[in-house]
Amino acid sequence: PPRPPPAAAEPPEPEPGGRYEAVVPHWFYCKVTETRERWVPFSVQDSERLEAAHGAGKEQDGVVVPTSGGRYDVHLRARQRVAVYWEEEAAQVRRCTWFYKGDKDNKFIPYSEAFSEELEEAYMIAVTLGEWKKKLESPNREVIILHNPKLMVHYHPVASSDDWVSTPTEQGRPRTVKRGVENIAVEIPHGEPQQIDHLVFVVHGIGPACDIRFRSIVQCVNDFRNVSLSMLQAHFKKAQEQQQVGRVEFLPVNWHSSLHSTGVDVDLERITLPSINRLRHFINDTILDVFFYNSSTYCQTIVDTVASEMNRLHRLFLQRNPEFTGGVSIAGHSLGSLILFDLLTNQKADPEEEEHCAQGSRTTSGMGGIEEVKEILKKLELSEYCDVFEKEKMDRQALFLCTEKNLKEMGIPLGPRMKILHYISRKTEMK
Repeated sequence: PPRPPPAAAEPPEPEPGGRYEAVVPHWFYCKVTETRERWVPFSVQDSERLEAAHGAGKEQDGVVVPTSGGRYDVHLRARQRVAVYWEEEAAQVRRCTWFYKGDKDNKFIPYSEAFSEELEEAYMIAVTLGEWKKKLESPNREVIILHNPKLMVHYHPVASSDDWVSTPTEQGRPRTVKRGVENIAVEIPHGEPQQIDHLVFVVHGIGPACDIRFRSIVQCVNDFRNVSLSMLQAHFKKAQEQQQVGRVEFLPVNWHSSLHSTGVDVDLERITLPSINRLRHFINDTILDVFFYNSSTYCQTIVDTVASEMNRLHRLFLQRNPEFTGGVSIAGHSLGSLILFDLLTNQKADPEEEEHCAQGSRTTSGMGGIEEVKEILKKLELSEYCDVFEKEKMDRQALFLCTEKNLKEMGIPLGPRMKILHYISRKTEMK
């Protein structure tokens, strides 16, 4: 007679009375791209700040924690991540301790905070009492079974028209459940240096997309920043650890959306032919920006938008980084470089600034004249009299107006006087 199939091996049960250690939470935010959700971990530094603010007290209504180098604020009570310098849809934030593997890309997805607390409580009881094979049901009627600390599974419910509770064998393929972020495969950055040495404004070119992958200016500038951080880590790691150098902050300057929010798109739509629809709308969004900039009507709008946006970003940056003393640079791509060129060459300086520059120029000119006289005295081997000429504020022009009487009154002896007068006479004859 045929033998019955061997029974499936049960997972080994741990001994009762195990030691329970609380799980270490990590904070994540939900990034939505093309209706697809992806949970991204905050850096180690940001997660620690969020956890510290979370544990500081129950009153979290007005608690805002800056993250991602100060470019995003997390509103702790609302659990939202909000962009500071540009417009972006707020992202959901979650304090994560338990995860299950998704069905599409095998990425781990965090459970809700409330259900994670239930799982943690069940896990604590199971570890403490040694009573495993605990079964929990989530609010979505999903079943989670805790077999042992290393084997925990998640079953999705089967769609049915009745209310009968299905057993795990009827619920399809189980999914892995993990406790703690250290047990899932995810790369968590350490965080960005707090010190900022330089600020760069990046102005985009034609159209809303900035590269062949049709990414926005914000995404492209993020790449600039990431490359800069990786170069710091690769070439200036020791100096960075000793806090001798900081990082470079890149901020995007968006003018396209402001231009196309003036109602120009409505006018374009009225005169756009229905044929080759996608191509015509692509041209309206991109190539026509060049013609807009060449028109007297919209050129000033674009320039004013870029200037006001950079000033707004700079003011906001200084408010959030009051200790910043570094330099500011601007970078432009395609049409953006032309906009910046026109902006820099045609801007008018403040009257007080012009006066300050003029005074500096006069001071520099005067100092240059004194240095030139010192060089002449060195050539004549009369360096010991440099202090005398500097005290009398003698520049090159004053030197060539000197007479023997003037030099004598300055206390210059006869020999040096003759050398200086001969030099002046020879130079005058050459002219």
